[in-house]
Amino acid sequence: MKFYIGIILSLFIVSCGSNEESTEAIRPVFYQKISESAIAGKRTFAGISQAENEVKLSFKVGGTLEIIHFKLGEHVKKDKIIAQVNSDDYRINYQKVEASKKNAEIQVSSAKLAFNRIEKLYANNNASLSDFEKVKAQYESAKAMLKTAQSQLSSARNQLNYTKLIAPFDGSISKIIAKENEMIGAGRPVLMFSSNGKTEIRTQVPENIIKSVEIGQIVSIKFATISDKIFKGVVSEIGRSTGGASTYPLIIDLTDKNDDILAGMACTIEMVFAQEENANQDLIIPSDAVAHDQDGDFVYIIKISDEEGVYIAKRKNVSLGELTATGYKINEGLSTDDTIITAGLSFMYDGRKVRLLAQ
Repeated sequence: MKFYIGIILSLFIVSCGSNEESTEAIRPVFYQKISESAIAGKRTFAGISQAENEVKLSFKVGGTLEIIHFKLGEHVKKDKIIAQVNSDDYRINYQKVEASKKNAEIQVSSAKLAFNRIEKLYANNNASLSDFEKVKAQYESAKAMLKTAQSQLSSARNQLNYTKLIAPFDGSISKIIAKENEMIGAGRPVLMFSSNGKTEIRTQVPENIIKSVEIGQIVSIKFATISDKIFKGVVSEIGRSTGGASTYPLIIDLTDKNDDILAGMACTIEMVFAQEENANQDLIIPSDAVAHDQDGDFVYIIKISDEEGVYIAKRKNVSLGELTATGYKINEGLSTDDTIITAGLSFMYDGRKVRLLAQ
């Protein structure tokens, strides 16, 4: 009996496994023909889109977050109030300081009248010097108190105004960090605010590439979620410090505007570099297309399957040569007839079904 139960369980497990395998999504991949890589000197890098301006907004004063006037992703005009903390205490303090200022103004007015009167008496020798100096000191003291009250009123007014979070530029809320009715401190981020204008692409390039990159260089950008179009970009900023890493930051301005491109989208950047004099004698592929494990260096090449539009990823071991500005030189393992997968190798395995993204 146990024998038959074991057989049934085994068949059930095999059946579940085959169902999972049959329902696995066909993964879209970026690819490159070896002949194009060797001739054109192309390199591909992973990147991510971001707004040209993105800032964390916070209040300059603490309090209870009373209301956020806009929803996530909603457009906000410059100088509009985005959110407010409870202002009751700050308003009371402002009114109190305002009353003190008015009282100081009355004191100055009264002291000035007394000073003017004693000044005339002193000029006609009808008041002593000590009386004159005493009234004069009182007048100067009243003016100093008024000046202090004016400064305190200005500070109280600022504190009251700081209970409102103002949009620094036209943009939209990309992330809400704090919640309404939550007690927050001064300087604590409440939300992320992004500009709605130009989109940038941030990427990292290795040290052997950075010297070949130039400001104004044209690049091609592909988004996995917008697979039917290639976008153009221009290198706008080049980092000259690694920040402790082995790669250098690069900022690319996206020249083709598209409302479907949102901040945080992953993409692949294709850059073309001048070939070395002996490049036509070498087979060179992008470094991102090479994976490594305990069995050595390998790539995934694309093979045609029986299904229309579907291909098979096949692992192929390679012998690597020098890492150049355009990629790895291949000593052995590939030919110019091969087509390789250039991104997302961590999701690949030998025999996986893939679909080619439009180039």
